[in-house]
Amino acid sequence: MLPEVERQDVYAHHTGEDEWEEVPYRDSLWTDDGRTTGVVSSSEDFYNVIQYGDILEKVGDAVERHGIEPSGKISISPTAHKMSARIDFDEEVYANENDPIDIGLQVQSGHSGFHGLKYDVGAERQVCSNGMTAFVSDLHFDQTHGEPFQPGLAYNAVDAVVESPEIIEHRLAQAQNRELMNRDESLLVLMDTGIDRYLDQPVPDLLNALQSEVEDPENPTLYETYNAGTRALTHYTQDVPDYELNDGFEQLSRLLENGSSEIPEPQTLGRNAVDRRSRQLLEEGDEPRWETERESLRNLMEEHEISP
Repeated sequence: MLPEVERQDVYAHHTGEDEWEEVPYRDSLWTDDGRTTGVVSSSEDFYNVIQYGDILEKVGDAVERHGIEPSGKISISPTAHKMSARIDFDEEVYANENDPIDIGLQVQSGHSGFHGLKYDVGAERQVCSNGMTAFVSDLHFDQTHGEPFQPGLAYNAVDAVVESPEIIEHRLAQAQNRELMNRDESLLVLMDTGIDRYLDQPVPDLLNALQSEVEDPENPTLYETYNAGTRALTHYTQDVPDYELNDGFEQLSRLLENGSSEIPEPQTLGRNAVDRRSRQLLEEGDEPRWETERESLRNLMEEHEISP
């Protein structure tokens, strides 16, 4: 059962005078089961309520139009201010002959005033059930709450994912032919995405994930590095709900997405990560995150010709 949300008034309270006064330019959002979920503009020119049920109903209609019987799951925050849904299409692509990936659609929306409505390609490796999402900009559709609900976007998103397995396979194949300098650089690149904040033990967890995914520690590919990140988010997080982990997957997706038909250059990703971390460590006084981090950074700075 998905909560329905409606607008209510907002009142300001003066504690000293114990007086209440209506705030005419703001509305509060309440669910039909009595939860307050956001405070937004009272003008529909700036904020339109988009019901979760309406979104998923249109996605379901679009999927069924392709003759697909969808499955998946929905995650909603305790205050209902954020919703995440994964709809599986029962369709496969292959990163390589032995790496089948199930594709579908990732849908996110919210009622807090900070979250729009987003549709992204969703893909899950059958090998280890790692989540993957949002790594092809051509398969991304969104709208803000400044616009009334646009049902056509749900149809466009489903059509794009169903009709584009070749685009997905091409992107994954590219990532397997792009290499970072070594495992330490892969670790720095993963930390640079910010996904470490979802992990209880960021360095050990990411190193374990890299060990599982990277075949040659001296030549880790972008695909292996990305998979290590998704492995860590999928298997090494505890009590982190899906609607929060999806933000981590989005941060990680920049390893495979730069807004064009080509994936990012590993040299650029590595250099940026090394440069930022070296400044934090050498100039801002951060403590090393693992025992040999300073040595690793010096070696990588030399490789990238970064001046200390």
